[in-house]
Amino acid sequence: MIHELLLSLSGHTSPFLPESHEKTSNFTVNEHLSPAESALLTSVSKNLGQKHGSITAKASDVVANHPSTVCRAVCASILSKHLVQFQQKILEVEKSILDEDSSIVGAYNIVPLSSIVGAFDGWGRRLGWLSKLVESLRSEASAGGTRGSNAQGIYTSSGIIRSLRDATHTGYPDIEQMALDLVKVAETAWLKQLVSWLLYGKLPSTGAVDFFISQAAQGSESDEAKLTFVVRSELIPPFVEQATAGSILFIGKSLNYLRTRGATAGEGDDLDNSLAISDIQTRHLSRLSSLTFPINASRFTTTIRSIRLSLSKDALQKLLPLPKVLDILRLLKDFFLLERGEFALALISAVDERLADKQKNAMDKSKLKGPDSLKHIMIKEGEVKSILPRVWSTMASFQTLDDEDGDQDLDVARELIELSLESKAQHLKSSRDVQGLSNLPNKFQDLLLPTATVLTLRVEPPLELFLSSAEVTAYARIHAYLLAIRRAHLHLSKLMTLSRLRRDPRPSPASGASERLQAQGRLAFRKSERLKKLRPVWATVASATFLLAELGAYFQSEVIQRSWMELQAWLHPAAATPSRPQSREEKHLSTGSRDFESSPKKQPAEAAPVPGVAIQSEEGLRDPERLMVAHQKFLGFLCQSLLLDRDSFTDRLRALMTDVDHLCALMNRLDIIQQSVDLEKQLHPTGTSSNSESEEARLIDDLASARRKVDALLTTLVGLLRDIDSRRAGGNSTYGLKGRKVDDEFVPKMSNGLDRLLLKLDYTSPQTRASQSSDADAFNWSE
Repeated sequence: MIHELLLSLSGHTSPFLPESHEKTSNFTVNEHLSPAESALLTSVSKNLGQKHGSITAKASDVVANHPSTVCRAVCASILSKHLVQFQQKILEVEKSILDEDSSIVGAYNIVPLSSIVGAFDGWGRRLGWLSKLVESLRSEASAGGTRGSNAQGIYTSSGIIRSLRDATHTGYPDIEQMALDLVKVAETAWLKQLVSWLLYGKLPSTGAVDFFISQAAQGSESDEAKLTFVVRSELIPPFVEQATAGSILFIGKSLNYLRTRGATAGEGDDLDNSLAISDIQTRHLSRLSSLTFPINASRFTTTIRSIRLSLSKDALQKLLPLPKVLDILRLLKDFFLLERGEFALALISAVDERLADKQKNAMDKSKLKGPDSLKHIMIKEGEVKSILPRVWSTMASFQTLDDEDGDQDLDVARELIELSLESKAQHLKSSRDVQGLSNLPNKFQDLLLPTATVLTLRVEPPLELFLSSAEVTAYARIHAYLLAIRRAHLHLSKLMTLSRLRRDPRPSPASGASERLQAQGRLAFRKSERLKKLRPVWATVASATFLLAELGAYFQSEVIQRSWMELQAWLHPAAATPSRPQSREEKHLSTGSRDFESSPKKQPAEAAPVPGVAIQSEEGLRDPERLMVAHQKFLGFLCQSLLLDRDSFTDRLRALMTDVDHLCALMNRLDIIQQSVDLEKQLHPTGTSSNSESEEARLIDDLASARRKVDALLTTLVGLLRDIDSRRAGGNSTYGLKGRKVDDEFVPKMSNGLDRLLLKLDYTSPQTRASQSSDADAFNWSE
């Protein structure tokens, strides 16, 4: 009987022992046992023996089939250590019985069943906890890993580590010790995966599906597809912070680049790459070996930071120097953020000329059917590609003879910036979701041309370590947004050149004095009627022009310039002294709408530090990873300050752009029709009403409808701006209202210039609008 009991505890089945309470009454052995002994026997068989066998079978299944290396290591440790300890306990009990130890064997060599059960006190709780743990892992192994991306389960590396860490706080010392042992095993297995990435820039050869960094192809147009690495947040272990995960990603990407494309910046150094990488690997491995288990989050972050600084100091400062990063940032600011106003003007002019040529060749060029009247025009990829060369030629013509060295930024932009159809740029998917950049609105890409287009930057190695495709896409969205505002403002301003709509045309010489007087009278009457009908339209045009000008000036001066100055001050803290004189950008902040339209001349560059000067001390080191994080914060803050994260505002602004295009098209068409009407009246003063007069009446009705739409949208936009300003005043801002430096990290300042923009709109527009229009539907800015 004792022999069968010990075999049952070892996980074997016995025909003499019950397997469940239901079968107890059918066993003949119960006839010789008291009810208490029968209950003890059933408890030992079920709580210890059956669980032991079940854990062994399920853990073996996990070791053989589970996709996670960490989970397999945990189950292997359960089999090789904790179940072996239970087996050792069985052997100790058996040895005590054979040796007739008085702690188990009683008088007359009787072995009480209660003594055997008492010898295994506490193992029921431990085996129960192990059974639940293995069962949760086995369910994933049986499913073939189909749920491995679920962050809520414990069947991933991060999930099992989190579950084991939680188990150390159950209050039972024996379970705590087992959990700590398994935590050490799990974190050791995870560190082995991490070593492959941190030392060699390679994903782990086994269990990569469970690693928090994964690889994805980013386009297949070339023979060699570009590979991107992304962080999967659901697989990050609990002791790894999100910022630390970003540093790990950057370190591995840099090592991958060094391994595949060379360790230098491509300037012909003959540095022995293998020796340099080997030395870096040795030092990094020694730092990782100093970690203790369970891994402390602060200690781990410090270790990763030291590895990052070591890599930056030894290799990346040559691979990705600070001047090269500043050059690409300046290029993005000048052309994507429209710092160079002549680029926006040249681009809008080139596109308008191209569309005018296309309209002349269209069969229905004289028909206006609403704001989508240009949708019938098909724009081909070749036509889009031909626009930028015309823009570069126009900008090159702005240079003077004194510019002996030429415009180097323009030459670089000519090589790297491309304008293409959006369908050709759809492969630019987000390699990392930085500050929510992947959620930026794509509402302004089809305003420049009838077909959606995108301005892209070709990121060449090694700048791809600093600038991801997600950030390039974000810059393209910001560019389309700012260009749409500049384009609408420019088109409204050009309406002022339609002098026939605003002034009295002179009558042509008549044969007699009476005929001349009659012609002047008819023209004066037509002029009075036209001006009366168009007065509300001109008031709306003036209001829309003013709002777009002030909004564009606010974005350029209060948002872009201030944010750029903050970033420059962080990059070069020695140059940012409190007593410095006012810079050109700071003077530009108070210029308002007068400086919204930049002159064709390239404006002098702001006071930037001398290129090539990099801070090399470890405290002030602007290593590439810190530059990347600072740039991500800068770009995320820029998107927020430009109100791109406000869907309600961008939706109304997009609708305003469409209605402004419709209004401008109607005004230009009306100018042509009125010229035709005046010419007909001069040739046939007493003639009947013509088609031109009926079309003129229809256009005026359409203008009235378009004006009311624009007025309503202007009112809505101002109300939304006021609501956004009140929310900011209430403290609802991601970055806060003060630019504090935390551990010398870049934290942009939240500008409070939106209240000044609202002050201009509230103060200037009511008097202007009241003097311009007496119409009952006059636009009310104070609503």
